[in-house]
Amino acid sequence: MDLEVADFQENVVQDSNNQPVVVDFWAPWCGPCQVLGPVIENLAFEAAGKWKLVKINVDEHRDLAGSYNVRGIPAVKMFVNGEIISEFSGALPEPQIKEWLKKHIPDELDLELKEITNLIEQGDNKQAETRLQFVLDKVPEHSLASLYMAKLMFFTNQEKALEYLIMAEKDAELINEVLSLRSLLNILVLSKQKEGLPEAPIKSVFVEGLDALSAQNFSIAVEKFIQVVMVNKAYHNEAAREACVAIFQYLGTQHEVTKKYRRRFDMALY
Repeated sequence: MDLEVADFQENVVQDSNNQPVVVDFWAPWCGPCQVLGPVIENLAFEAAGKWKLVKINVDEHRDLAGSYNVRGIPAVKMFVNGEIISEFSGALPEPQIKEWLKKHIPDELDLELKEITNLIEQGDNKQAETRLQFVLDKVPEHSLASLYMAKLMFFTNQEKALEYLIMAEKDAELINEVLSLRSLLNILVLSKQKEGLPEAPIKSVFVEGLDALSAQNFSIAVEKFIQVVMVNKAYHNEAAREACVAIFQYLGTQHEVTKKYRRRFDMALY
């Protein structure tokens, strides 16, 4: 619908505190607007209240178009919590609009995974695993849920963790993290094959790092692996360097071990 100026503050800015509001700036004489209009209106209908569409005729509301820097039409802007969080211009194809909406409007599973992430960060792995299983029962090949489940099983069931990683790697956006976690699994396997490691003066330190990693003592593990990197970076195909990178990826940038050792590790490389 066309929205009167007096309603914009209430029906767009204020309402966006309760649900995302997508505003389509258009005009009757605009050809691309006539193409985009039915598409985005149909998507709003299919959304069934997940987000709201508001259409603004720029000929009738020039002040609004000017206030929101509309230079060309159609111009589509998404409001969340009173602010524009994303926008696009032109008559995009429907698949691109769907991707844009998906990126900025979380669905129920996205919200559930966000809560699960908080549980993992708080160390409540048991509840996190239960809720992850609920997600995977609904969507068996959910890539991000599979990645989280793999991380939870890293030190208890490595075969199962690998199965979940294989599912997660189908998502191109997760591939770098999946590869890093695969590296960590390979390092953990070495802890069970210590007798087969090549002999070298630094071997005992590397083994101490493996033992610490198996015990989830990440601080000691990283310390030992950094020692190996400083003395003999090439030892066993640079396994110590690979282990540090994988541990930092596993723990995340905000973990105290990552914050404490990342710079020291970077310096040890050069």
